[in-house]
Amino acid sequence: MRLDQLFAAKTRTLSFEFFPPKNERSWLTLEDTIDQLAPLGPDFVSVTYGAGGGTRAKTREIVEHIQGKTGITAMAHLTCVNATKADLQALLNEYAIAGIGNLLALRGDPPKGETRFTPTDGGCAYALDLINLIRADGRFAITCAAFPEKHPDAVSREADWTNLERKLKAGASAAITQCFFTVEPYIELVAHLTTRLGYAPRIIPGILPITNFKSLERFCVTCGATIPETLRAQLAPLTDDVVAVRRAGIAYTVQFCKALLAAGAPGLHLYALNRSTAVAEVVTALRLSGHLD
Repeated sequence: MRLDQLFAAKTRTLSFEFFPPKNERSWLTLEDTIDQLAPLGPDFVSVTYGAGGGTRAKTREIVEHIQGKTGITAMAHLTCVNATKADLQALLNEYAIAGIGNLLALRGDPPKGETRFTPTDGGCAYALDLINLIRADGRFAITCAAFPEKHPDAVSREADWTNLERKLKAGASAAITQCFFTVEPYIELVAHLTTRLGYAPRIIPGILPITNFKSLERFCVTCGATIPETLRAQLAPLTDDVVAVRRAGIAYTVQFCKALLAAGAPGLHLYALNRSTAVAEVVTALRLSGHLD
């Protein structure tokens, strides 16, 4: 199902994100994870693209596998990295032939070893360029990325939100956020866009279930997210107790999701990291409490 049609039909969605496995063992782990999470009834799932576009074939393979085996709608991530517009158009043709109708359009991170993104000659410089390319093709529903705390390369939060406004106007039917850990930036982002657009856009919070404090710190350095002091105060004293950190982290994640849903979030997009347990715990807790259908 095209996600623009799904979003028009459902006010709230549940979705998960996976990444392409690096080897056969990781592939088996991902298959097990998909099998274990499918009964939770996600409305869709997404599959990342990999730094430098290096996993584009695996991304397509996994999306086809998920849709063929489970019937769950799957969305492929697509980036501008290391691809000309001709390359991207060829990839769109491959996706369309494979029955893939949903794309998350991203600029993409710099290839490994590089600190700055450099557009490929003859390629797309920004996610907006990629959205325009996909929209002109006409065969895909388009989703884009949002950053409640701003993209790391943006000069300001407002400049980044203006860019998101452009992406939505260009044809993205929804946006999925980078992870964040307090409700206020999300509320401010949606309010800003609602004022600018004249309607409330569909901004789906990206949720990272917290299971390890040191891993959380590394992840936030990479993506530019902020660990709130209240969360740090809870987890830092427990760093050496992995069980206690995980228990406190999942509890924080559940409360965070409840607050987002209460604030009107049109669903949740959980980063599964190719593991099922934490995502299943969060979703189950939200359903038992009546916060999620």
